[in-house]
Amino acid sequence: MLEETLRRALRFVFGSGTDISHANPLPVTSTAQAIDSGTATGGTNNTLTDTAKDWEVNMHEDAILEVAIGGIEYHRTITVNDDDTLTFNALPGGVTVSPGDAYTIRRVVNPLSPLARAEMHNVAIAGGVAPILAADIAPLNTPCLFRVAVGFDTAGVFSATITRAGNTQVQQLNHGVVLTANCLFMFDVLVHSGDTINYRYSVAAQLQTLRLQEIVAATQ
Repeated sequence: MLEETLRRALRFVFGSGTDISHANPLPVTSTAQAIDSGTATGGTNNTLTDTAKDWEVNMHEDAILEVAIGGIEYHRTITVNDDDTLTFNALPGGVTVSPGDAYTIRRVVNPLSPLARAEMHNVAIAGGVAPILAADIAPLNTPCLFRVAVGFDTAGVFSATITRAGNTQVQQLNHGVVLTANCLFMFDVLVHSGDTINYRYSVAAQLQTLRLQEIVAATQ
């Protein structure tokens, strides 16, 4: 009965002849959204450096770099990155990134797939008011959930910082109860357009694992 009701609803939305199946899946639109931009301070035939950045290592892996050089826009896939340098598939011979070249980083967002936004493993953190992530993270597809899985070697209180229009609110997770050491916890935060998110831990500790995913409506 429920299956037939759902089939009728889908036919109403997508057409009278529509059945959703493996052979005829639900239509999904993937879009490449800008997630960062800036101006190069240097580079080579296959690297771009921006010393104003402080990226997480490999947070832009597999993203698309658009860089304007000599009036021509080149698109390349980013293979790795460190805190201020992107490495990508080589540009044509004789073409190099120079100081002053404008660039944009884009990533394809599929509304049916979670998007990895941050990853940390076995990292010492200062605790207190120090942010855990090197930079606040803005959502790519709103509204959405930011789902974080996290574990520490020391008991403490884990908090999310939500910033909007320059105002930061610190919200304790797990009801403000300390997290048990050497255990993995998972938390969701609702995120809207204009929000940026970071995290804090109340004490200095070894961050054993942090995985942050952006979960859009279709996969909640």
